[in-house]
Amino acid sequence: MASWGVLIASWAYILGLLVTGITDFRVLGGISIAGGAVFAIGVMAGILVPRYWRMGPTRRQWWIAGLVAWVAASYCLWTTPQPAKNDVSRFVSQQEQWVLGKVLEMPRTTRHNKGQFLFEAQSVSKRTDWDSVSRETVSGKLYVTAHLKPSKLLYPGQTVELKGFVEKVEAPKKGEKAGFAGYLAKRGCFAKFRTRWVEFLPEQKPPRWAIWKLRQRIVAAQGLWLGEPAGDLLSAMTLGRKAVDLPFDVKDSFVNAGLAHTLAASGFHVSLILGLVLGLLRAQLPRTKAIAGMLTLLMYVGLTGLQPSVVRASVMGLGALIGLASEQKVKPLGCLLVAANLILLWNPQWIWDAGFELSAVATLGLIVTVPWLMARMEWLPTNIATLLAVPIAAYFWTIPLQLYYFERVPPYGVLLNSIATPLVVITSIGGFISAAASIVWPMLGGAIALLFYYPIHLLIWLVERFNQLPGSSFEFEGFGPLAVVVSYSVYATICIWIWSKEQKSKRVF
Repeated sequence: MASWGVLIASWAYILGLLVTGITDFRVLGGISIAGGAVFAIGVMAGILVPRYWRMGPTRRQWWIAGLVAWVAASYCLWTTPQPAKNDVSRFVSQQEQWVLGKVLEMPRTTRHNKGQFLFEAQSVSKRTDWDSVSRETVSGKLYVTAHLKPSKLLYPGQTVELKGFVEKVEAPKKGEKAGFAGYLAKRGCFAKFRTRWVEFLPEQKPPRWAIWKLRQRIVAAQGLWLGEPAGDLLSAMTLGRKAVDLPFDVKDSFVNAGLAHTLAASGFHVSLILGLVLGLLRAQLPRTKAIAGMLTLLMYVGLTGLQPSVVRASVMGLGALIGLASEQKVKPLGCLLVAANLILLWNPQWIWDAGFELSAVATLGLIVTVPWLMARMEWLPTNIATLLAVPIAAYFWTIPLQLYYFERVPPYGVLLNSIATPLVVITSIGGFISAAASIVWPMLGGAIALLFYYPIHLLIWLVERFNQLPGSSFEFEGFGPLAVVVSYSVYATICIWIWSKEQKSKRVF
Protein backbone atom coordinates (compact mmCIF):
# COMPACT_ATOMS: atom_id res chain seq x y z
CA MET A 1 0.00 0.00 0.00
CA ALA A 2 1.04 3.58 -0.59
CA SER A 3 1.69 5.96 2.26
CA TRP A 4 -1.98 7.06 2.33
CA GLY A 5 -3.03 3.44 2.67
CA VAL A 6 -0.65 2.78 5.57
CA LEU A 7 -1.77 5.97 7.30
CA ILE A 8 -5.53 5.36 7.19
CA ALA A 9 -5.09 1.64 7.95
CA SER A 10 -3.14 2.59 11.10
CA TRP A 11 -5.84 5.00 12.24
CA ALA A 12 -8.50 2.42 11.29
CA TYR A 13 -6.91 -0.15 13.59
CA ILE A 14 -7.14 2.24 16.55
CA LEU A 15 -10.69 3.24 15.58
CA GLY A 16 -11.68 -0.43 15.41
CA LEU A 17 -10.46 -0.96 18.97
CA LEU A 18 -12.28 2.14 20.21
CA VAL A 19 -15.69 1.25 18.73
CA THR A 20 -15.84 -1.83 20.96
CA GLY A 21 -16.52 0.68 23.73
CA ILE A 22 -19.87 1.46 22.05
CA THR A 23 -21.04 -2.14 22.09
CA ASP A 24 -19.37 -5.49 22.64
CA PHE A 25 -22.11 -7.37 20.79
CA ARG A 26 -20.69 -10.10 18.58
CA VAL A 27 -21.89 -12.88 16.28
CA LEU A 28 -20.49 -16.32 15.47
CA GLY A 29 -18.51 -16.26 18.71
CA GLY A 30 -16.26 -13.27 18.06
CA ILE A 31 -17.16 -11.12 15.04
CA SER A 32 -17.78 -7.55 16.20
CA ILE A 33 -20.99 -5.86 15.07
CA ALA A 34 -19.51 -2.41 15.77
CA GLY A 35 -16.48 -3.31 13.66
CA GLY A 36 -18.80 -4.42 10.85
CA ALA A 37 -20.46 -1.00 10.94
CA VAL A 38 -17.05 0.69 10.57
CA PHE A 39 -16.29 -1.63 7.63
CA ALA A 40 -19.55 -0.55 5.97
CA ILE A 41 -18.54 3.10 6.47
CA GLY A 42 -15.16 2.31 4.89
CA VAL A 43 -16.87 0.76 1.86
CA MET A 44 -19.09 3.82 1.43
CA ALA A 45 -16.08 6.13 1.85
CA GLY A 46 -14.26 4.16 -0.85
CA ILE A 47 -17.14 4.74 -3.25
CA LEU A 48 -17.79 8.42 -2.50
CA VAL A 49 -14.62 10.13 -1.18
CA PRO A 50 -12.24 9.52 -4.16
CA ARG A 51 -14.69 11.37 -6.44
CA TYR A 52 -14.12 14.59 -4.50
CA TRP A 53 -10.64 14.01 -3.04
CA ARG A 54 -8.58 12.81 -5.99
CA MET A 55 -5.21 13.22 -4.23
CA GLY A 56 -6.34 11.21 -1.18
CA PRO A 57 -6.65 7.47 -0.51
CA THR A 58 -7.88 5.25 -3.30
CA ARG A 59 -11.06 3.18 -3.22
CA ARG A 60 -9.11 0.00 -2.42
CA GLN A 61 -7.25 1.72 0.43
CA TRP A 62 -10.54 2.84 2.01
CA TRP A 63 -11.90 -0.68 1.76
CA ILE A 64 -8.75 -2.22 3.27
CA ALA A 65 -8.88 0.33 6.11
CA GLY A 66 -12.50 -0.63 6.83
CA LEU A 67 -11.53 -4.29 6.91
CA VAL A 68 -8.61 -3.52 9.27
CA ALA A 69 -11.03 -1.76 11.64
CA TRP A 70 -13.38 -4.76 11.58
CA VAL A 71 -10.56 -7.20 12.32
CA ALA A 72 -9.26 -4.91 15.11
CA ALA A 73 -12.68 -4.72 16.80
CA SER A 74 -13.11 -8.50 16.65
CA TYR A 75 -9.53 -9.02 17.90
CA CYS A 76 -10.20 -6.68 20.85
CA LEU A 77 -13.34 -8.61 21.82
CA TRP A 78 -11.56 -11.95 21.38
CA THR A 79 -8.76 -10.90 23.77
CA THR A 80 -11.10 -9.44 26.40
CA PRO A 81 -10.56 -11.47 29.61
CA GLN A 82 -13.45 -13.78 30.49
CA PRO A 83 -13.86 -15.94 33.63
CA ALA A 84 -13.18 -19.64 32.99
CA LYS A 85 -15.58 -22.38 34.05
CA ASN A 86 -13.54 -22.98 37.22
CA ASP A 87 -12.73 -19.31 37.84
CA VAL A 88 -12.48 -18.47 41.53
CA SER A 89 -15.21 -15.84 41.06
CA ARG A 90 -17.71 -18.73 40.75
CA PHE A 91 -16.97 -19.74 44.36
CA VAL A 92 -18.52 -16.68 46.02
CA SER A 93 -19.80 -17.71 49.44
CA GLN A 94 -20.67 -16.25 52.82
CA GLN A 95 -18.80 -19.13 54.40
CA GLU A 96 -15.11 -18.80 55.25
CA GLN A 97 -12.80 -20.45 52.74
CA TRP A 98 -9.10 -21.15 52.33
CA VAL A 99 -7.58 -20.10 49.00
CA LEU A 100 -4.15 -21.38 47.97
CA GLY A 101 -2.24 -19.46 45.32
CA LYS A 102 0.55 -17.07 44.37
CA VAL A 103 1.05 -13.36 45.01
CA LEU A 104 1.26 -11.56 41.66
CA GLU A 105 2.49 -8.10 42.70
CA MET A 106 3.98 -6.19 45.57
CA PRO A 107 1.26 -5.33 48.12
CA ARG A 108 0.26 -1.68 48.34
CA THR A 109 -1.41 0.31 51.10
CA THR A 110 -5.08 1.23 50.70
CA ARG A 111 -6.78 4.40 51.93
CA HIS A 112 -8.06 2.37 54.88
CA ASN A 113 -4.51 1.39 55.88
CA LYS A 114 -4.72 -2.19 54.68
CA GLY A 115 -2.66 -4.16 52.20
CA GLN A 116 -4.00 -4.90 48.73
CA PHE A 117 -2.59 -7.04 45.92
CA LEU A 118 -3.56 -9.35 43.05
CA PHE A 119 -3.50 -13.05 43.79
CA GLU A 120 -3.53 -16.02 41.39
CA ALA A 121 -5.82 -18.65 42.89
CA GLN A 122 -4.96 -22.34 42.54
CA SER A 123 -7.41 -24.10 44.86
CA VAL A 124 -10.31 -23.33 47.21
CA SER A 125 -11.12 -25.39 50.28
CA LYS A 126 -13.79 -25.19 52.94
CA ARG A 127 -14.94 -27.33 55.83
CA THR A 128 -17.99 -29.39 54.91
CA ASP A 129 -18.46 -30.71 58.46
CA TRP A 130 -16.39 -30.94 61.62
CA ASP A 131 -14.00 -33.57 60.29
CA SER A 132 -13.76 -33.23 56.50
CA VAL A 133 -12.52 -30.55 54.13
CA SER A 134 -13.40 -30.23 50.45
CA ARG A 135 -10.78 -28.85 48.06
CA GLU A 136 -11.40 -27.81 44.47
CA THR A 137 -8.92 -26.73 41.82
CA VAL A 138 -9.64 -23.24 40.50
CA SER A 139 -8.13 -20.62 38.21
CA GLY A 140 -8.33 -16.85 37.89
CA LYS A 141 -7.29 -13.87 39.97
CA LEU A 142 -8.48 -12.30 43.20
CA TYR A 143 -8.21 -8.72 44.38
CA VAL A 144 -7.09 -9.30 47.95
CA THR A 145 -7.28 -6.98 50.95
CA ALA A 146 -5.50 -8.04 54.13
CA HIS A 147 -4.09 -6.59 57.33
CA LEU A 148 -1.13 -4.34 56.62
CA LYS A 149 1.44 -6.10 58.83
CA PRO A 150 1.37 -9.55 57.14
CA SER A 151 0.97 -7.89 53.73
CA LYS A 152 4.34 -6.18 54.16
CA LEU A 153 5.98 -9.63 54.30
CA LEU A 154 4.62 -10.76 50.91
CA TYR A 155 6.43 -10.61 47.58
CA PRO A 156 5.62 -11.54 43.95
CA GLY A 157 5.74 -15.26 43.23
CA GLN A 158 5.27 -16.28 46.86
CA THR A 159 2.82 -19.12 47.51
CA VAL A 160 0.55 -18.54 50.51
CA GLU A 161 -2.84 -19.68 51.78
CA LEU A 162 -5.45 -17.06 52.63
CA LYS A 163 -8.41 -17.50 54.93
CA GLY A 164 -11.42 -15.31 54.39
CA PHE A 165 -14.38 -14.64 52.10
CA VAL A 166 -14.61 -14.69 48.31
CA GLU A 167 -16.83 -11.77 47.32
CA LYS A 168 -18.32 -10.65 44.04
CA VAL A 169 -17.06 -7.42 42.48
CA GLU A 170 -20.08 -5.20 41.99
CA ALA A 171 -20.51 -4.45 38.29
CA PRO A 172 -21.43 -0.88 37.34
CA LYS A 173 -25.06 -0.15 36.63
CA LYS A 174 -26.21 0.60 33.10
CA GLY A 175 -25.02 4.03 32.02
CA GLU A 176 -22.30 4.23 34.71
CA LYS A 177 -18.57 4.20 34.08
CA ALA A 178 -16.73 0.91 34.36
CA GLY A 179 -14.92 2.15 37.48
CA PHE A 180 -13.03 -0.24 39.72
CA ALA A 181 -14.90 -3.33 38.53
CA GLY A 182 -14.02 -2.55 34.92
CA TYR A 183 -10.40 -1.93 35.88
CA LEU A 184 -10.19 -5.35 37.55
CA ALA A 185 -12.00 -7.08 34.68
CA LYS A 186 -9.44 -5.73 32.19
CA ARG A 187 -6.77 -7.40 34.33
CA GLY A 188 -8.65 -10.71 34.31
CA CYS A 189 -9.90 -10.38 37.90
CA PHE A 190 -13.62 -10.93 38.60
CA ALA A 191 -13.76 -11.35 42.38
CA LYS A 192 -12.23 -9.98 45.56
CA PHE A 193 -11.11 -11.66 48.75
CA ARG A 194 -11.49 -10.23 52.24
CA THR A 195 -8.65 -11.84 54.19
CA ARG A 196 -8.80 -12.67 57.88
CA TRP A 197 -5.62 -14.74 58.06
CA VAL A 198 -2.47 -15.21 55.96
CA GLU A 199 -0.79 -18.62 56.25
CA PHE A 200 2.87 -18.53 55.20
CA LEU A 201 3.98 -21.88 53.82
CA PRO A 202 7.26 -23.28 55.20
CA GLU A 203 10.59 -23.51 53.37
CA GLN A 204 10.01 -20.53 51.11
CA LYS A 205 12.69 -17.92 50.57
CA PRO A 206 12.65 -14.81 48.37
CA PRO A 207 14.66 -15.18 45.14
CA ARG A 208 18.21 -13.87 45.19
CA TRP A 209 17.51 -11.60 42.22
CA ALA A 210 14.27 -10.03 40.98
CA ILE A 211 13.13 -6.74 39.43
CA TRP A 212 10.98 -5.99 42.47
CA LYS A 213 14.08 -6.29 44.66
CA LEU A 214 15.83 -3.64 42.57
CA ARG A 215 12.81 -1.36 42.99
CA GLN A 216 12.86 -1.87 46.76
CA ARG A 217 16.60 -1.20 46.83
CA ILE A 218 16.12 2.11 44.98
CA VAL A 219 13.16 3.22 47.10
CA ALA A 220 14.96 2.35 50.35
CA ALA A 221 18.12 4.20 49.27
CA GLN A 222 16.28 7.33 48.16
CA GLY A 223 14.35 7.48 51.43
CA LEU A 224 17.41 6.76 53.56
CA TRP A 225 18.11 10.41 54.39
CA LEU A 226 15.29 12.20 52.57
CA GLY A 227 12.69 10.51 54.77
CA GLU A 228 8.96 10.53 54.07
CA PRO A 229 7.21 11.74 52.03
CA ALA A 230 10.11 13.31 50.10
CA GLY A 231 11.89 9.99 49.54
CA ASP A 232 8.76 8.23 48.29
CA LEU A 233 7.96 11.22 46.08
CA LEU A 234 11.43 11.15 44.51
CA SER A 235 11.04 7.40 43.85
CA ALA A 236 7.61 7.97 42.28
CA MET A 237 9.04 10.70 40.05
CA THR A 238 11.76 8.23 39.03
CA LEU A 239 9.88 4.93 38.63
CA GLY A 240 6.24 6.06 38.50
CA ARG A 241 3.66 5.86 41.28
CA LYS A 242 2.61 2.32 40.26
CA ALA A 243 6.06 1.07 41.22
CA VAL A 244 6.09 2.91 44.56
CA ASP A 245 3.70 2.76 47.52
CA LEU A 246 3.24 6.54 47.59
CA PRO A 247 1.10 7.95 50.46
CA PHE A 248 -2.40 8.91 49.30
CA ASP A 249 -2.23 12.47 50.64
CA VAL A 250 0.82 13.23 48.48
CA LYS A 251 -0.67 11.49 45.47
CA ASP A 252 -4.00 13.32 45.81
CA SER A 253 -2.36 16.71 46.24
CA PHE A 254 -0.35 16.32 43.02
CA VAL A 255 -3.38 15.04 41.08
CA ASN A 256 -5.56 17.91 42.30
CA ALA A 257 -2.88 20.47 41.40
CA GLY A 258 -2.47 19.16 37.85
CA LEU A 259 0.93 17.52 38.33
CA ALA A 260 -0.23 13.90 38.17
CA HIS A 261 1.96 13.31 35.09
CA THR A 262 5.08 13.85 37.21
CA LEU A 263 4.15 10.75 39.25
CA ALA A 264 3.25 8.56 36.27
CA ALA A 265 6.20 7.14 34.36
CA SER A 266 5.53 8.34 30.82
CA GLY A 267 7.02 10.06 27.80
CA PHE A 268 8.24 12.92 29.96
CA HIS A 269 10.43 10.57 32.01
CA VAL A 270 11.58 8.58 28.98
CA SER A 271 12.64 11.75 27.14
CA LEU A 272 14.53 12.96 30.22
CA ILE A 273 16.40 9.72 30.77
CA LEU A 274 17.23 9.37 27.06
CA GLY A 275 18.40 12.98 26.96
CA LEU A 276 20.61 12.33 29.99
CA VAL A 277 22.20 9.22 28.45
CA LEU A 278 22.72 10.78 25.02
CA GLY A 279 24.12 13.94 26.61
CA LEU A 280 26.69 11.94 28.57
CA LEU A 281 27.69 10.12 25.36
CA ARG A 282 27.58 13.12 23.01
CA ALA A 283 31.20 12.54 21.94
CA GLN A 284 30.53 8.93 20.90
CA LEU A 285 29.45 7.54 17.53
CA PRO A 286 25.70 7.63 16.74
CA ARG A 287 25.49 3.82 16.80
CA THR A 288 27.13 3.68 20.24
CA LYS A 289 24.69 6.27 21.59
CA ALA A 290 21.74 4.37 20.07
CA ILE A 291 22.80 1.06 21.66
CA ALA A 292 23.30 2.71 25.07
CA GLY A 293 19.89 4.37 24.74
CA MET A 294 18.19 1.08 23.87
CA LEU A 295 19.75 -0.70 26.85
CA THR A 296 18.67 2.16 29.11
CA LEU A 297 15.10 1.99 27.80
CA LEU A 298 15.00 -1.77 28.31
CA MET A 299 16.12 -1.42 31.92
CA TYR A 300 13.73 1.46 32.62
CA VAL A 301 10.72 -0.40 31.21
CA GLY A 302 11.59 -3.38 33.41
CA LEU A 303 11.97 -1.24 36.54
CA THR A 304 8.66 0.55 36.02
CA GLY A 305 6.80 -2.71 35.57
CA LEU A 306 5.62 -2.62 31.92
CA GLN A 307 3.28 0.33 32.40
CA PRO A 308 1.41 1.10 29.13
CA SER A 309 2.44 4.76 29.05
CA VAL A 310 6.11 3.84 29.51
CA VAL A 311 5.97 1.14 26.83
CA ARG A 312 4.39 3.61 24.38
CA ALA A 313 7.04 6.25 25.08
CA SER A 314 9.85 3.68 24.94
CA VAL A 315 8.73 2.37 21.56
CA MET A 316 8.76 5.97 20.28
CA GLY A 317 12.19 6.42 21.84
CA LEU A 318 13.35 3.24 20.13
CA GLY A 319 12.22 4.65 16.79
CA ALA A 320 14.16 7.85 17.45
CA LEU A 321 17.26 5.83 18.38
CA ILE A 322 17.00 3.76 15.19
CA GLY A 323 16.84 7.03 13.27
CA LEU A 324 19.90 8.25 15.17
CA ALA A 325 21.87 5.09 14.38
CA SER A 326 20.91 5.19 10.68
CA GLU A 327 21.35 8.98 10.59
CA GLN A 328 17.82 9.47 9.25
CA LYS A 329 15.19 11.94 10.41
CA VAL A 330 12.15 10.45 12.15
CA LYS A 331 8.75 12.12 11.88
CA PRO A 332 7.28 12.42 15.41
CA LEU A 333 3.63 12.00 14.36
CA GLY A 334 4.40 8.90 12.32
CA CYS A 335 6.53 7.53 15.15
CA LEU A 336 3.65 8.02 17.62
CA LEU A 337 1.22 6.25 15.29
CA VAL A 338 3.58 3.31 14.72
CA ALA A 339 4.28 3.01 18.46
CA ALA A 340 0.58 3.04 19.33
CA ASN A 341 -0.22 0.39 16.71
CA LEU A 342 2.64 -1.89 17.76
CA ILE A 343 1.79 -1.99 21.45
CA LEU A 344 -1.95 -2.25 20.77
CA LEU A 345 -1.25 -5.21 18.49
CA TRP A 346 0.55 -6.79 21.42
CA ASN A 347 -2.16 -5.93 23.95
CA PRO A 348 -5.34 -4.35 22.50
CA GLN A 349 -6.85 -4.00 25.99
CA TRP A 350 -4.40 -1.17 26.71
CA ILE A 351 -6.61 1.04 24.55
CA TRP A 352 -8.78 1.41 27.68
CA ASP A 353 -5.91 2.16 30.07
CA ALA A 354 -6.26 5.74 31.35
CA GLY A 355 -2.49 6.19 31.61
CA PHE A 356 -1.95 5.07 28.02
CA GLU A 357 -4.74 7.33 26.73
CA LEU A 358 -3.53 10.40 28.61
CA SER A 359 0.09 9.81 27.58
CA ALA A 360 -0.75 9.26 23.91
CA VAL A 361 -3.12 12.23 23.70
CA ALA A 362 -0.68 14.54 25.50
CA THR A 363 2.11 13.49 23.13
CA LEU A 364 -0.16 14.07 20.13
CA GLY A 365 -0.98 17.52 21.49
CA LEU A 366 2.69 18.36 21.93
CA ILE A 367 3.51 17.26 18.37
CA VAL A 368 0.73 19.16 16.60
CA THR A 369 0.29 22.17 18.89
CA VAL A 370 3.65 23.20 20.37
CA PRO A 371 5.19 24.32 17.02
CA TRP A 372 2.12 26.47 16.34
CA LEU A 373 2.24 27.98 19.84
CA MET A 374 5.99 28.60 19.59
CA ALA A 375 5.43 30.51 16.35
CA ARG A 376 2.94 32.76 18.18
CA MET A 377 5.41 33.30 21.04
CA GLU A 378 8.44 34.13 18.93
CA TRP A 379 8.64 37.52 20.69
CA LEU A 380 9.55 35.66 23.91
CA PRO A 381 12.93 34.06 24.70
CA THR A 382 12.91 30.45 23.46
CA ASN A 383 13.26 28.88 26.92
CA ILE A 384 10.34 30.87 28.33
CA ALA A 385 8.20 30.17 25.27
CA THR A 386 8.88 26.44 25.66
CA LEU A 387 7.98 26.52 29.37
CA LEU A 388 4.61 28.02 28.40
CA ALA A 389 3.87 26.15 25.17
CA VAL A 390 4.46 22.60 26.47
CA PRO A 391 2.10 22.72 29.50
CA ILE A 392 -0.55 24.66 27.55
CA ALA A 393 -0.61 22.03 24.77
CA ALA A 394 -0.61 19.06 27.16
CA TYR A 395 -3.24 20.69 29.40
CA PHE A 396 -5.80 21.44 26.70
CA TRP A 397 -5.37 18.14 24.88
CA THR A 398 -5.95 16.12 28.05
CA ILE A 399 -8.93 18.14 29.38
CA PRO A 400 -11.62 15.84 27.88
CA LEU A 401 -10.01 12.70 29.34
CA GLN A 402 -9.44 14.39 32.71
CA LEU A 403 -13.11 15.37 32.86
CA TYR A 404 -14.16 11.84 31.89
CA TYR A 405 -11.92 9.90 34.29
CA PHE A 406 -11.51 12.31 37.21
CA GLU A 407 -14.51 14.67 36.73
CA ARG A 408 -12.31 17.63 37.58
CA VAL A 409 -9.80 19.98 35.99
CA PRO A 410 -7.22 22.11 37.85
CA PRO A 411 -7.71 25.71 36.62
CA TYR A 412 -4.17 26.67 37.70
CA GLY A 413 -2.59 23.65 35.99
CA VAL A 414 -0.86 25.58 33.21
CA LEU A 415 0.56 28.21 35.56
CA LEU A 416 1.78 25.64 38.10
CA ASN A 417 3.32 23.45 35.39
CA SER A 418 5.16 26.45 33.95
CA ILE A 419 6.58 27.32 37.36
CA ALA A 420 7.25 23.76 38.50
CA THR A 421 8.72 22.30 35.29
CA PRO A 422 12.35 23.34 36.06
CA LEU A 423 12.03 21.79 39.55
CA VAL A 424 10.46 18.63 38.12
CA VAL A 425 13.20 18.28 35.52
CA ILE A 426 16.01 18.81 38.05
CA THR A 427 14.45 16.45 40.59
CA SER A 428 13.65 13.72 38.04
CA ILE A 429 17.19 13.77 36.62
CA GLY A 430 18.52 13.59 40.17
CA GLY A 431 16.21 10.64 40.80
CA PHE A 432 17.55 8.79 37.75
CA ILE A 433 21.17 9.36 38.79
CA SER A 434 20.38 8.36 42.37
CA ALA A 435 18.56 5.21 41.20
CA ALA A 436 21.49 4.11 39.03
CA ALA A 437 23.89 4.66 41.94
CA SER A 438 21.55 2.85 44.37
CA ILE A 439 21.71 -0.33 42.30
CA VAL A 440 25.50 -0.38 42.72
CA TRP A 441 25.80 1.11 46.23
CA PRO A 442 22.67 2.18 48.18
CA MET A 443 24.60 4.56 50.45
CA LEU A 444 25.85 6.50 47.44
CA GLY A 445 22.36 6.57 45.94
CA GLY A 446 20.95 7.92 49.20
CA ALA A 447 23.65 10.61 49.38
CA ILE A 448 22.88 11.74 45.82
CA ALA A 449 19.14 11.83 46.62
CA LEU A 450 19.85 14.06 49.63
CA LEU A 451 21.37 16.67 47.30
CA PHE A 452 17.86 17.30 45.96
CA TYR A 453 16.29 17.92 49.37
CA TYR A 454 15.47 21.57 48.69
CA PRO A 455 14.11 21.20 45.11
CA ILE A 456 11.75 18.39 46.11
CA HIS A 457 10.52 20.18 49.24
CA LEU A 458 10.03 23.37 47.25
CA LEU A 459 7.93 21.36 44.78
CA ILE A 460 5.82 19.97 47.64
CA TRP A 461 5.39 23.49 49.01
CA LEU A 462 4.27 24.83 45.61
CA VAL A 463 1.68 22.07 45.22
CA GLU A 464 0.28 22.71 48.70
CA ARG A 465 0.03 26.46 48.09
CA PHE A 466 -1.69 26.10 44.72
CA ASN A 467 -4.18 23.63 46.21
CA GLN A 468 -5.10 26.24 48.82
CA LEU A 469 -5.96 28.89 46.22
CA PRO A 470 -9.68 29.67 45.74
CA GLY A 471 -11.24 27.63 42.96
CA SER A 472 -8.23 25.33 42.79
CA SER A 473 -10.32 22.48 41.39
CA PHE A 474 -13.10 22.75 38.80
CA GLU A 475 -15.46 19.77 39.18
CA PHE A 476 -17.65 18.65 36.29
CA GLU A 477 -19.90 15.57 36.53
CA GLY A 478 -21.64 13.76 33.71
CA PHE A 479 -18.87 14.08 31.09
CA GLY A 480 -19.45 10.83 29.18
CA PRO A 481 -17.83 9.02 26.24
CA LEU A 482 -19.91 10.94 23.68
CA ALA A 483 -18.63 14.24 25.09
CA VAL A 484 -15.04 12.95 24.78
CA VAL A 485 -15.61 11.97 21.13
CA VAL A 486 -17.21 15.33 20.32
CA SER A 487 -14.39 17.22 22.08
CA TYR A 488 -11.61 15.50 20.16
CA SER A 489 -13.58 15.82 16.92
CA VAL A 490 -13.61 19.58 17.49
CA TYR A 491 -9.88 19.51 18.27
CA ALA A 492 -9.20 17.57 15.05
CA THR A 493 -11.34 19.94 12.99
CA ILE A 494 -9.48 22.97 14.35
CA CYS A 495 -6.08 21.35 13.67
CA ILE A 496 -7.06 20.44 10.09
CA TRP A 497 -8.37 23.97 9.49
CA ILE A 498 -5.15 25.55 10.82
CA TRP A 499 -3.01 23.13 8.76
CA SER A 500 -4.95 23.83 5.55
CA LYS A 501 -4.73 27.58 6.16
CA GLU A 502 -0.96 27.38 6.64
CA GLN A 503 -0.59 25.28 3.49
CA LYS A 504 -2.49 27.90 1.47
CA SER A 505 -0.30 30.70 2.85
CA LYS A 506 2.85 28.75 1.90
CA ARG A 507 1.58 28.36 -1.68
CA VAL A 508 0.87 32.07 -1.88
CA PHE A 509 4.43 33.00 -0.87
